Amino acid sequence: MEDTTMNASPIQAVIFDVDGTLYQTEKVAVPAFRSAFQYMQEAGHYRGPIPSEDIIISCFGMTIPEVWETLLPDASMDIRDQANERVAQLEISLMEQGQGELYKGVKETLQSLSEQGIRLYTASNGEKRYVESVVETTGIASYFTKLFTAGEYKTKKKEDLVQLVLDHAGITNRNAVMVGDRKSDIIAGRANNLLTIGCDFGFAGQNELVEATVIIHSFSDVLPSLQKLRQLLTQKVK
Repeated sequence: MEDTTMNASPIQAVIFDVDGTLYQTEKVAVPAFRSAFQYMQEAGHYRGPIPSEDIIISCFGMTIPEVWETLLPDASMDIRDQANERVAQLEISLMEQGQGELYKGVKETLQSLSEQGIRLYTASNGEKRYVESVVETTGIASYFTKLFTAGEYKTKKKEDLVQLVLDHAGITNRNAVMVGDRKSDIIAGRANNLLTIGCDFGFAGQNELVEATVIIHSFSDVLPSLQKLRQLLTQKVK
């Protein structure tokens, strides 16, 4: 007999961050950033040290302008644009070579949610081409209703991007859940009155996810966590 527990859920949509939530970003981003900085050094566009892995990872979750304001604070916009383009090309090349990797349980969980009729969206501060490459090269593109990125919609704050998702989905905020690994994801969810799932297996620092409704330790925990949130939403309706 089919399990209809989740089908009865008031949760109609789940919004996912990408880097550090679905995707192990460091596998392509760290080598791409370091290679880009090495190229800029050799071209005479940059004279500082190549950023360490920790510094690069600390930028994950930022918008593109914030990344380059952090890594190239004294550079012109032209140099920043050149650096960003080179990083983007290198990341996509590495993905196409099979270097990128989802977190364990992502594909199976997304398939299960999709089969249950729950609409899936991304809300990423990255560029459209980057997120498209992530979902296409890892085989999860078909599970998503639509991809939302700050790069495409020019949003400065993730809460604005999440609001665009809700507007597109045409659902009330109580019927959607935000899932992410950074404080900005939790803030974005809370700002839109969403319940939130914080992923502590991503790039969050200590106590960064304390305001999440639920904190999970592996992506496979999304399904049971959504069941808990469904029960919480049902109780609120009564």
